Amino acid sequence: MRRLWLLPTARVVGAASVATVVLAGGLLAWPWVSAAVVAAGAAGIAGYVHRNRGRVAVELRMLRALKDSAPRCPDDVEVPTLTAPVRVGSGDDGVTRITAQTYHDAVCALGHAMGRDRGFQLDLMRRTGSGRLAEVWGRAAVASDTEYRRLGLAEAARTATEQLAEPERELLTAFADGVNAAFAQATPFECRFLSYRPQPWRVEDSVLTSLLLFHSLSWNEQAKRAEAVVRRALPASVADFFLPGDATSARPADLARHRGEAGAADLIALDRAVAGSNCWIAKGDEPLLACDLHLALGLPNVLYEVDLAWPGTRLRGLASPGLPVVLTGTNGRIAWGVTNLTADVLDLVPAGQDGLHTRTERIRVRGGQPVTVDITTDGTMPVSESPLCGEKVAIRWTGHDPRAADLRFHRLAHARNLDEAVAVLDDAHGVALNVLVTDRKRMAHLATGLLPRRPAGTSRTEPADGHLTGPERPRVVDPADGILVSANEAALPEDEFRIGLDLDPGHRARRIRTVLSAAERHDAAGMHALQHDVTAELYLPYRDLAIAALRPTDPVRSLLREWDGTAATDSRAFGVLVRLREALAQRVLAPYLAVCREHEPAFRFPFRDLDRPLLAILHARDCALLPAGTTDVDGFVADCVRAVVRERPAKWGRLNRVGLGHPFAALAPWANAVLGLRPRPQAGMLHSVRTAVPGFGAAGRVVVTAGDLVTAELPAGQSGNPLSPHYADRHARWASLPSSSRPRARRTGCDHELRPHLTTLREVDPN
Repeated sequence: MRRLWLLPTARVVGAASVATVVLAGGLLAWPWVSAAVVAAGAAGIAGYVHRNRGRVAVELRMLRALKDSAPRCPDDVEVPTLTAPVRVGSGDDGVTRITAQTYHDAVCALGHAMGRDRGFQLDLMRRTGSGRLAEVWGRAAVASDTEYRRLGLAEAARTATEQLAEPERELLTAFADGVNAAFAQATPFECRFLSYRPQPWRVEDSVLTSLLLFHSLSWNEQAKRAEAVVRRALPASVADFFLPGDATSARPADLARHRGEAGAADLIALDRAVAGSNCWIAKGDEPLLACDLHLALGLPNVLYEVDLAWPGTRLRGLASPGLPVVLTGTNGRIAWGVTNLTADVLDLVPAGQDGLHTRTERIRVRGGQPVTVDITTDGTMPVSESPLCGEKVAIRWTGHDPRAADLRFHRLAHARNLDEAVAVLDDAHGVALNVLVTDRKRMAHLATGLLPRRPAGTSRTEPADGHLTGPERPRVVDPADGILVSANEAALPEDEFRIGLDLDPGHRARRIRTVLSAAERHDAAGMHALQHDVTAELYLPYRDLAIAALRPTDPVRSLLREWDGTAATDSRAFGVLVRLREALAQRVLAPYLAVCREHEPAFRFPFRDLDRPLLAILHARDCALLPAGTTDVDGFVADCVRAVVRERPAKWGRLNRVGLGHPFAALAPWANAVLGLRPRPQAGMLHSVRTAVPGFGAAGRVVVTAGDLVTAELPAGQSGNPLSPHYADRHARWASLPSSSRPRARRTGCDHELRPHLTTLREVDPN
């Protein structure tokens, strides 16, 4: 009822009704006046409803859809392909706990649980990836459908499905059977609202979901374009200085000669949210693994907690809806976690080498005429609609290779020790990831996935020659200090082969390693505390520059001197430093890169390692390197500080407000008040261990040992139904809200059984 009260009509009509009753009640001594007030109130309400009748009808439709899909404990369910009954139960946290006789029966039950809890999310992902969202979404989804049709994920998924190994095909078939049993049982409220039933789930849909995940992690076309433009517009030594990839690139002696006029305000793409993660292993009484998966935030969660048991194994952790694959978790014998490898898996090549082919596809649009889209390919490569420096280019992306969706990663669920886990990863291709894995004694960090073969020392613009075999991929095994850390930085050796592109500058990784190295003993509480660390070391050089430039009597100088070095919600100093860094990056770097717009009008500098060249220029203390007219370096920095302070920067918590939005907000913005979670002040930023910024952050946090999952945090809850008590019940802990803001725990245990058809049981056991 609290959520439904947030409907616009409910708020307005409710407030007007209360005001009318109160006012009329106060005027009962004059009955005719009281009656007039009631009549006026009723007329006003009727007029409001009539004027907004279109939106009111949509709100009523949403209410009916919610009412008709209200969550309830299911009865026992028949799933024909099960080989034996499966016990299913859920507790206070909403996690479905599955106990089966076989792995495949457990995966089938997992499909049923995901289909029940996240049915619309599953359908939304496959429609997005295949470019078929406008069929149910309307014209608002045409741009997305056009992009994904041209990308060709659906065709790549079909090809990859045909080449799946039998174990993976059986796995995805069992999962699809469970999803379809859930679809047959109930229709998600979003589908009811949009007046359609989801089509049966197929093996191909899980493969497509895998490719959609790979695309979100690895599609670095913007970085490749920017690198090509920078190298065309600037001399090699200057380009090397500004571009990522070589931390030893010295500042060119003639750099000042290449400074132009001030660039456009949007030239520097500062702090883009790039899918990433933190993951580390440290030895305690036994090795502990902590993992935060940094992805887009929304409702429902983009991750789903899994708890499966079959004889000899209990598999717990976090999975991506649509895939029966635990990304980070434990099977009782080993524990593992993943981070984005930020791998160099995409090349831009001149179009026309294999002959261009253009076909026309029709996008069906709900409530409108179909839209046609022309799709040009060069062999199997999509041809970009946007030329690069006036030349047409094709995109060679590893995800179009069938091996990129082999899904052999799931075999980690059966590994008994570190050696077996390494063998599984060496045999697998799939999504390019860092994988950290440990058993009760040993640990390893490996690069996995279908990685292009790029020998170290070759040009970054030179296309790859084939792909690395498993043993050729870099790794670190059993480090001497007993600590492994991966936070999207260059943690793996690239002496023989180069694998990364635009890697993270490493501030999170260094902070994690510093804290772990200083601790005398590691335990789960310490791992959890480190996941919420908000130290902001990236901003220390900017604070020092500002303090050195400001007069001793300047109050901003005192504010910055007292800063505690964190991205805390109540820190006003941190808000000043964030804006100062933005101002310096724009004023210092843009003049050097403005020339790139002459070669590519849409150019933006998107790289994450911009602080290295920016600080190198500022620390050189050479006025010739700074914007025209600069006669004093300290004076320039002080001017930037004053410009920032004139904007009256607020405390960081007011600037960094993080909420969770529902996809329906794209169709009806008012729906987010009902279906979403309102923005709240959040500590942390992109370069602190605790990553939390609007729309992006830790989509899941876990601490595990080889034997068990110790803690798990999600931004919202397990269920995708807004009327479920598990829709947002885990948000308070994830967001570190005060205890008074946390809802009381509600015991909502719900047990049932999934059963095969009797005829199926007879086929399995004639006796």
